[in-house]
Amino acid sequence: MKRLEQLGRPAALDDVARLFAERVAAADLEGCGPFRDWVEQILVDHPEKKALVLDPGALIEDDLILETDAEPFTDGFSCIVALGDLIVTGRIFNSDVESGPSLLVAGSLKAGDIIKAASAVVVLGSVTVDRLVVCDGDNGVFLVGGNLSGEALIDCDHEILVVGDVTATIASDDLGNMRELLVAEVFEDPEDASNEWPEGDLIRERLLAGLPVLRTTAG
Repeated sequence: MKRLEQLGRPAALDDVARLFAERVAAADLEGCGPFRDWVEQILVDHPEKKALVLDPGALIEDDLILETDAEPFTDGFSCIVALGDLIVTGRIFNSDVESGPSLLVAGSLKAGDIIKAASAVVVLGSVTVDRLVVCDGDNGVFLVGGNLSGEALIDCDHEILVVGDVTATIASDDLGNMRELLVAEVFEDPEDASNEWPEGDLIRERLLAGLPVLRTTAG
């Protein structure tokens, strides 16, 4: 199995930001949300780093870990940029609620799960997951220019924009249905029904342990 760095090539962040901004415009997403703003934010946050660029149709046959202490980010990369469609056979994972590497996809994205906190995940096409999308915390963003499909989308006070249709059960702070849809063990006080806000750490711990986070009646 190839290391992630072997699947792509390094590129200067300003070149990548310029190219991706052109892709945003070509996808007619300029007026649909902060797609371009988040690309430019990567330059602001990490001017001294570089991007790892993947060609269209790239396949990552494993998990994609978006953590600063994981490869390739330990080697001076701040983001991964897929120039077309991207398939991740495992899960896309980020647990840092303060910051994290970014993933930019100019085409569509397929993955087992997307479990993210402060990383920016920006997809200009559609997103398909086998199971869950979990977005935790008020840092980072999850932007989708097309449709989103999966078993469930769990929104824990996160910036999320899906331009197209969502085909998934949605559990959200705003909808007030977290207790109805999620197992009690992801809440700080499992027995207190008035505690309506799940803990992202508890959700991640259960998923990594192979335990369910959705009630069997959800969806």
